[in-house]
Amino acid sequence: MTSNEIHAASQVHLAILDEFIQVVQGKMDTSMAPFLRDSLSDLLSNLADQRETYTALTEDTTLAA
Repeated sequence: MTSNEIHAASQVHLAILDEFIQVVQGKMDTSMAPFLRDSLSDLLSNLADQRETYTALTEDTTLAA
């Protein structure tokens, strides 16, 4: 596996996460149920953590080739 492959895969994962984050935020905006809102908020927090990881990989130019 090369750094270009890791970079490309990370970009795809990042794009998917961004789309999923938008879906979750949309559901949160329309939900009035407190438990569901809390659950979706936790999910968003986990997705944000994952997003940071993939963002770091897409920006890391020191990956081994």
